[in-house]
Amino acid sequence: MVSKVNGIVIKETDMGESGKRIVVLTREHGKMLLSVRGAKNTKKGMQAAVQLFSCCEFTLFEGRGFYSVTQADVIESFYDIRNEFERLAYGACILEITERASFEELQNNMAFDLLLRTLFVLASGKRRPKLVAVVYILRLLREYGFMGDGDICSSCGKKLEEAWYSPSADGIYCDDCAPEMMGKLGRGAVKALGHITESPVKELFSFDVSEGVLGELWELSMVYGREYFGSNYKTLDYINNMGF
Repeated sequence: MVSKVNGIVIKETDMGESGKRIVVLTREHGKMLLSVRGAKNTKKGMQAAVQLFSCCEFTLFEGRGFYSVTQADVIESFYDIRNEFERLAYGACILEITERASFEELQNNMAFDLLLRTLFVLASGKRRPKLVAVVYILRLLREYGFMGDGDICSSCGKKLEEAWYSPSADGIYCDDCAPEMMGKLGRGAVKALGHITESPVKELFSFDVSEGVLGELWELSMVYGREYFGSNYKTLDYINNMGF
């Protein structure tokens, strides 16, 4: 059976001497594992299509429980992400988290559109890479149901000015409902979180924050990201080691 899907390459590994296995996030089937024979052969014209970040239209042949790529047309390579180390580091982090969080054979237009928009913003260089990653992770948590409204207390429903959170408790809380919480968000971080959780995807990155607020949001994204998507990310270790 032959079919076509639009997908973004989120992971790639070698397969033999000239082939590759790639994991792509698609609109039609969620996360998919694809085999690309001759991917390293320049005559095949597949090299650009199997690069991380590439958004392509893949023509697939479905065998017994696996998919092989017979043709790939690059829609957007996001080449500019690779031109700057910090951008590349946070981009790789975004892809690693996406691979952990995504489900196979489950149509998910939201996840695909969110990742696509995020990569466009990251490639443009108009927002700090760390902010782009923070916004993506927190919105992904929201879309998968792991985070509620960013400016409403998860317990009493009170509108928040400042907030508290903990990996042992879902959501964020006001002073009255959070006697044992470990992390605090100031007013700027709460306002930004409200925008991140509620804005349309096309307006998601239409704001900026101070370094202090960004630090608070980064810590929040790490606490909940590790809680719900897993820990031990190689890309995060690299970011920490490089001091990005």
